[in-house]
Amino acid sequence: MSRALIVNAASPEGALAAAALSGHDLTTLDAGLPDQAAWDDFAAKAEAQGHGFDVIVHCPRGGEGPDGVEDEILSAWLTAKFANRICAPGEPALITLLRQAEGTGAIDTEAAANGIRYATWSAMLDASKRDVHLRSNRLTLAPGTTPEQIVAALQMLADTRASFIAGADIRLEPASGTAPSTSLAGKAVLVTGATSGIGRASAIEIGRQGGFVFVGGRKPDLAEETLALVREAGGDGAFIRLDVTDTSAWEAAAATIRERHGALNGLVNNAGEAKNLPIEDLNEDVPRFLVQLNYGGSRRGMDVLLPLLEAGQGSVVNVASVAGMRAGFGGSAYGASKAAIIGLSQSYDQAIAAPRKVRVNAIQPGLIWSDSVTDSLGEEGARQFRAMIEGKTPIGRVGTPDEVGRFVAFLVSDAAAGIHGQALPVSGGLELVHP
Repeated sequence: MSRALIVNAASPEGALAAAALSGHDLTTLDAGLPDQAAWDDFAAKAEAQGHGFDVIVHCPRGGEGPDGVEDEILSAWLTAKFANRICAPGEPALITLLRQAEGTGAIDTEAAANGIRYATWSAMLDASKRDVHLRSNRLTLAPGTTPEQIVAALQMLADTRASFIAGADIRLEPASGTAPSTSLAGKAVLVTGATSGIGRASAIEIGRQGGFVFVGGRKPDLAEETLALVREAGGDGAFIRLDVTDTSAWEAAAATIRERHGALNGLVNNAGEAKNLPIEDLNEDVPRFLVQLNYGGSRRGMDVLLPLLEAGQGSVVNVASVAGMRAGFGGSAYGASKAAIIGLSQSYDQAIAAPRKVRVNAIQPGLIWSDSVTDSLGEEGARQFRAMIEGKTPIGRVGTPDEVGRFVAFLVSDAAAGIHGQALPVSGGLELVHP
């Protein structure tokens, strides 16, 4: 049985963490530990037992004013420092819960959150230099967030299948009227670019959760392969021929979805391409093509399908990239197109989608390994590129399409009903050091 530690377990969040991790062998520290000497003693006892912790959850202490901020940051810093020492081998999870206050109290909670964010990011980077692959994430709880939402999010972040989520800051907001279930039974989801890679993996995971998947793509033979895998996983689906740069193709897709299901519960805008070259080696056709495909495809899809998404109170997941967060050598065109997707997702959610009870989020994958990387770079080029990225990534490896697909399916589900308007990395922490 895996082991979990809950720090500041006497807090209200501590009880929820215990519920979320009920399948683990739990150790609780009701009031945390006051200083480094106490942590040293605790760590020595844990090491003597020979068992590290697979999951460590740090709960907020609830202090107010300058003293409260200092206490919150120091408590989280000590937990992060000793997490490196008492965590289990593999890819253990450190989850830091933050409480968002209202009114003037928000000043203190925002200060504490910023301090904790950088402390835990840096702790993860320091750990990676010692080959400790600690996946550190933060979960901010807005006032009114339900216990069920918090438990569902904690379970997702603690799951070993979510190991490539590292360095994420996820904000939970109240979501009334929906049970936080990961099941997609009875729901219809369109996935573009679903004939390979992240798109195919997302379609399969949505099918595994019981969803009906509209497989969007341009190649019927590859789409049928995806559909076979979706059905093998327990779902069902249908092929929709779709060129995401063509508005009329989106309109035809909308007609098919309306006829088959009447509403759409999820849209995964995954179709896209990459081209990375120094800016002096590019002409204007490259950024024009990438922006039209990567950004324009997502925008056209949301605009055309919005009435169906509103009818299904749907969730949109736009696939961006860590290249859209940080400038990188050779990324002037590709990075611009992915950064545009991030901005689109956040502004579209606020201005257009949220009033219609539709959620929009972007995800930012790091290097996700597939045959297309080797096809693009050649065997030796791909080997060198992989080694370079693995050396930078705190988790110490590249990701798989399945890992991204599982997060996509979670975001589409009602378990993520309180998550919207956010850009969330699935990169093993690469966004902290990219390029």
